Amino acid sequence: MEKTTGQTLENYKIEPFTLIHDILVNWWVILLAALSAAMLSSVVLNIRYVPQYTTSTTFVVSYRNSSASYSSLGTANTMATTFQKIVESSAMQEILCKKLGVDAIDADIQASVAEGTNLLDLRVTADNPKDSFDIMEGILENYSDITLYTVGDITLNILQSPSVPFSPINPLNTNSAMKKVFLLTAAAMIVLFGILSVLKDTLKTEDDLKEKLDARSLGALTYEFKYKSPGEMFRRKKKALLINDPLAGFGFVESYRKFSSRVEYRMEKEGYKTLAVTSVSENEGKSTVAANLAISLAEKDYRVILIDGDLRRPSQFLIFGLHPKEENELGEFLKREKQDFNLLMNTDVSKLYVIGGRNCYSSSTDILQADITWKFLNRCRESADFVIIDTPPAGVLGDAELWGQYADAVLFVERQNFVLAEDINTIIDKFRAQKSKVLGVVLNSVKTFGTIAGSTVGRYYGRYGDYGNYGKKQKEVSDE
Repeated sequence: MEKTTGQTLENYKIEPFTLIHDILVNWWVILLAALSAAMLSSVVLNIRYVPQYTTSTTFVVSYRNSSASYSSLGTANTMATTFQKIVESSAMQEILCKKLGVDAIDADIQASVAEGTNLLDLRVTADNPKDSFDIMEGILENYSDITLYTVGDITLNILQSPSVPFSPINPLNTNSAMKKVFLLTAAAMIVLFGILSVLKDTLKTEDDLKEKLDARSLGALTYEFKYKSPGEMFRRKKKALLINDPLAGFGFVESYRKFSSRVEYRMEKEGYKTLAVTSVSENEGKSTVAANLAISLAEKDYRVILIDGDLRRPSQFLIFGLHPKEENELGEFLKREKQDFNLLMNTDVSKLYVIGGRNCYSSSTDILQADITWKFLNRCRESADFVIIDTPPAGVLGDAELWGQYADAVLFVERQNFVLAEDINTIIDKFRAQKSKVLGVVLNSVKTFGTIAGSTVGRYYGRYGDYGNYGKKQKEVSDE
């Protein structure tokens, strides 16, 4: 029964490593968005900023005929309210408008009492210092005429004369605002990428193979850091990640042992001898998997032939450190169908032989469609216990589909959190539609917090590059 990749919200699972990884790989987007938001906030603040200038003066409130402090204290609060009404009165507003030559006063005038004293503070706040000072002067020059009939015996004596303000009371502080916007935007972007990571329908764990794919799960292969020493990392030495390397990690090797045992069991149960190894996309490590699978089977005393079926971008000669000659070139053999070719190349692994080459053929699809390919593969099947074929990515070239039709079964290698499950199922269905047998899918380069973080397994042989550049001839690799 075909599986569907659609999920409800309840089915989404959080895998900590891939979640953090998806956030970290987008650090530059997060940083760029946060910086852009901070700069935009600075621009907006500067555009909207209106400086405010305040002129103030202080009055002493008292009775004309009394020196009792308690009377003055009690009167001060009443006078503050009264004085506020006076400065807001139409009479005062008319006087101030005439003085400033405007139709209306655009300023904030506040009268208040200092707590526990008989001091009345008058503050005038306007958009520029001149207006603030002129309004205050107008009030001081005319308040006595208006208050004559409203305050009775109360007197207001100026304690502190007003002055022209030189700096705004609301200085623009863009740094603080930019920092806040930067942090808030960065946090929002982190949450966004975290949500996208959870919702991304890729293969994050081994359980996803069973739940999301319409194919048998053949396990998961642990990620292995390819540089074994600081010197190798500094020199960025290109090397293969093989399970027979004495420095290979235990988890890495053990995961391949389990995987190869499952492949061996399925192949023997179904009576298969030839297996095409492919992937949906490039850079998923299928060539490394094909090589290590061949090594694992050979170490079990099987006679194994590993065919480098990627005629446009061969890599197995690099993985095993081989130096193919013209007589070893598989592409030339398939083109000419001559009998004087010595295709089998010995490796350091007993009973493991490689067939391939180093030349690149842009017409690989036409070469593989010839009848000789089928005959060649039958001869390999007769002379070995298992034949492993390393093919190009299925989503890049049709060569993988041709090899899938020639081989007994097809193995898909899918890198953790790399290709959508829907796309993998589409390619699997395409192979089945062409009558190819799908042995199963293995999850490659699985990273967890228990493994060493690093680069992608199998990157030693270089990237395929863009799909449109796949057929370009690679540079010759000099003999070592």
